[in-house]
Amino acid sequence: MQQFITKFNYHGYQGKSAIFFLFTMFLFVSVLSPIFSASSAHAADTEMMHTPPDYFIPDNRIQLTAQVEDDEGVKLVRCYFKAAGEANLVFVSMNAMGSDEYSGVLPAPSATTDQIEYLFLSVNNAKEVVRSQTFTMSKDAEEDLPAWQEIPKEGEIKVSMELDKIPTQLQGFSDNVTIDFVESGARFGVVALLYHNIRDSGSSSTGAASSATSSTTVASASAATGATSAGIITASAVGWSTAAIVGVGVGVAAVAGGTAAAVSSGGSSGGDDDNNPGQDEDLTEKTIIGFWNINGRHNSGPTLEGDFTFNANETFSYDWVTTWSDNSTSESSGTGIWTLTGTNLILNYDKSAEYTGTATGDSDAFTMVDESIGWTLHFTR
Repeated sequence: MQQFITKFNYHGYQGKSAIFFLFTMFLFVSVLSPIFSASSAHAADTEMMHTPPDYFIPDNRIQLTAQVEDDEGVKLVRCYFKAAGEANLVFVSMNAMGSDEYSGVLPAPSATTDQIEYLFLSVNNAKEVVRSQTFTMSKDAEEDLPAWQEIPKEGEIKVSMELDKIPTQLQGFSDNVTIDFVESGARFGVVALLYHNIRDSGSSSTGAASSATSSTTVASASAATGATSAGIITASAVGWSTAAIVGVGVGVAAVAGGTAAAVSSGGSSGGDDDNNPGQDEDLTEKTIIGFWNINGRHNSGPTLEGDFTFNANETFSYDWVTTWSDNSTSESSGTGIWTLTGTNLILNYDKSAEYTGTATGDSDAFTMVDESIGWTLHFTR
């Protein structure tokens, strides 16, 4: 399935009535807040293209490739990843393969790992950092070994983490792995707000990763690296936009921070594909599947923006940023389970927050109102 990617500002918040309770819910709703808003003076002219694997088979390494181009020249490309449900990302460096293609090998997932979340980050020679949306790859042990996993399980794989305290084991993976920490001068993931537990105050925003904290804040990482965040790239299942785009899928070209030209390798932009429903169809368990842009507002003021993907197996993944009443922001991402019965939509998040409301709209755009919590969420393709 082809997807197209657009950069957004992401915001989110939680609660009002019963202030203490809602403050606690804020921590949950950071769940509702992945993807970071670029704040650099200008967006980097970066192009990316990636075809997400359909699935993975446990106990086999995974090779991922992406095409990355930048007018300033590409300094480095990394693939950040983790088993779904784990707190912190690690990364492998991606090697240039020629023709603007970069390749990296992830360690073999363990038999108990159901999903892997990953994204790409690039730094150009002007020290501008661009990151992609978060992708989710699911286990399917019944399939034949795919080409992207025909990697000899020989030697060790070195992964790196941008925290001062690193774990001794990489949870969710069964491979010969060594984990290293990254010096402050190379913590580009912190600059891009990938470690959303790190705030400029130096404290954890959610407490989710208390076992692995870092003395490096976003501000100090920017100073140490000399780098600035130049945007986030996120995907849309239907159509394309010119506001900072990355292409996902064969024959898709796009641009972060400028006008993009998207070229399709065939097929239609809407209608018959189960994973790419056309506009104005009724919202059903079938047509809701796929990628959505999400933005929302709490009735006491805070907002959120990001991306949201409904999977066919009734799971979902999300990535957004929450903007609080004091204009501070927090980023979060994760997974959960969704249920749609008629117009009643239930979202059970991986951090124990549950949203229940009426979904009004169609397969192109719908609104979900949860009156009990006070959130109104808008989903658009």
